[in-house]
Amino acid sequence: MAIFKKNLKVLLYGDMHGMYRCENLIKVLLDSGYYVSHVYPEFYLRGGVKQTPLTKLLNKVATKFQLIEFFSKAILADAIYIMPMNARLIKRAMLASKWFGNKIIWEIYDAMHTHFEGEKRLKETKPQDVDNERIALLNSNYIIHISKIEIEYWEKIFDLSIDKNKIYIAPIFSEPKLRHSRKFMEDSMLKICWWGSLLPIHGIDNILKAIQILKQKNIPFTCDLFGATGSGYSQRFQEYQNKITEMGIEQTISLRSDLKFADDSLPKYLVENCDIALGMFGDNPRAQTAVGNKVVEALSMGIPTLTMKSLALEEFFNPELDLWTCQPSPESIAEAIIAIVNGTGYPVDWEETRQKVLTTFSIAKYREVLNEVLRRVEEDLQKGQF
Repeated sequence: MAIFKKNLKVLLYGDMHGMYRCENLIKVLLDSGYYVSHVYPEFYLRGGVKQTPLTKLLNKVATKFQLIEFFSKAILADAIYIMPMNARLIKRAMLASKWFGNKIIWEIYDAMHTHFEGEKRLKETKPQDVDNERIALLNSNYIIHISKIEIEYWEKIFDLSIDKNKIYIAPIFSEPKLRHSRKFMEDSMLKICWWGSLLPIHGIDNILKAIQILKQKNIPFTCDLFGATGSGYSQRFQEYQNKITEMGIEQTISLRSDLKFADDSLPKYLVENCDIALGMFGDNPRAQTAVGNKVVEALSMGIPTLTMKSLALEEFFNPELDLWTCQPSPESIAEAIIAIVNGTGYPVDWEETRQKVLTTFSIAKYREVLNEVLRRVEEDLQKGQF
């Protein structure tokens, strides 16, 4: 255990998944004055490299270097912080904790076992990945996650009970630099926008079928879908492009990947060209437990938003007051949009919702949770609770 000075020594352990979350994790810890170090496994071993006798030898050597770095730093650390989506590292962290008395903090953010639920890739999930997530839920001293409802969901699918005293909720967050400026249908055309990864949880198929219904109803509209790049993106992008053509809606809907949040090109387009932002419409159980980054991003910019009714939404919002909601079916999506166009949808004070989102889904909240967890770690160590 480290000798106490003013602040704790925190060892970050894991690869950079959920880059925006990780970026702010490091920034918050440094801004708060903690001593921080990082062991980054991918620095030593990069995935996707073709295995040859030479690369296998180098991997063995690299693994030893990684272990030396980890345990050398762990012996000096007060807390081992397993970074988002790195549950595979839990057993090594537990071993270090047993030897050196560190406290283990695990920030889940997204679980690999449920991320691809409803997709073929779920079948490819290794049994040990599922076991690691179960072990991490039970053996981490403190758990930080984005929603309470998702923790409860995991308790059901993993058939376990988690100590609620060690769970802290730090919702997803967005730092909007721009604010919605377009007047509703100012050019007599409804402009619908959606953005995100092309995964089943988001219900893209339901959105496409709803667009087909709107076209049949002769609603004057266009729709832009902005797909986020990532693993398997090219294949999914082409699959949806083919579906759009087969459904005969290529004249009203555009599937794009040219604008991004990273360089502000996408938010700039959205605040100037979007009448309605679409959220999540997945019809699998996992979709019930997630609010979705796109929903928070849209509302934080003040963009009128339509998303599915869900248990996750109820954790943070009044679904019948703060935003537009409907069932995750093509018919319900289309009916809701038609009501909005006709002015018969229920009224929403979008500025009031925006202020609520800026308070609830904020880096300030994230900082508050991180500091509270580390305060408890310090108290535990001072009491000699190993």
